[in-house]
Amino acid sequence: MPFPVKSKRFPFVCAAALLLTALLAMSGCTLRNVGDAVSESDTRVSASDFVSLADLRTASTISPTDTGASTATTASTPAETAAKTTWNDEYPGVPYSRTKYKVIVYLGSQSTVVYEPDEEGAYTVIVKRFSCSTGADDTPTDTGIYRARAKYRWRFMNGVYGQYCTSISTRYLFHSVPYKKKDVSTLKNEEYDKLGSPASHGCIRMCVRDCKWMYDNIPLGTEVDIVDEAGPSGPGVPRRILDSVHDGWDPSDRWAQGSPYFNQTITG
Repeated sequence: MPFPVKSKRFPFVCAAALLLTALLAMSGCTLRNVGDAVSESDTRVSASDFVSLADLRTASTISPTDTGASTATTASTPAETAAKTTWNDEYPGVPYSRTKYKVIVYLGSQSTVVYEPDEEGAYTVIVKRFSCSTGADDTPTDTGIYRARAKYRWRFMNGVYGQYCTSISTRYLFHSVPYKKKDVSTLKNEEYDKLGSPASHGCIRMCVRDCKWMYDNIPLGTEVDIVDEAGPSGPGVPRRILDSVHDGWDPSDRWAQGSPYFNQTITG
């Protein structure tokens, strides 16, 4: 049986292939399958719904002995990080850090208190107190140590929308009282009237004035403790005016265009 005749171009093809392989190795390039590519849409969150982590990171962390505006960050040890992480609290790129504030949610008094460090570095100085609503009896809020991990101007959840949301886990956020639509004139009035009593599906609800302060001022990485005890009470929230003109508006929302409360004095 005759052997196949070798092409005279074969040595040159082999040499070219070897040269190409060597050049790729020297440049550090690797070949990948088309199926390995990640679609941009798979990793992107809507810009209208999510505030980027880079925009929200803060350098104003402090050391235990420095209560001034320090720009130094304090790295956590693995043991410390583990002790301050709940089962559902993983969020890449936003580790726990010692920040300007510490937040405690008191289930017993339905209040949220923001603390800053005293001269010894302990978080004992009250900065803000808020009235809030945590989980109802059939959907209680779990105690634990969480951290601020993401922020959303609007967030869709359980068929409704919330304003000025600060996420502290895969399940819980600080957010406004629910709205029927992504529209500041569609507040669920009956839910607003429950503020100060357990009423949510587990999240921490606040009036717009208060959750916006959290959204604007609490750095990502801030520790948030939820405890089953009473603490300093919140000051209450502004009362709604019960007529058709004011129906569907949060009385504390001074930033909502068209609000009938816009030029009124806010108390509470």
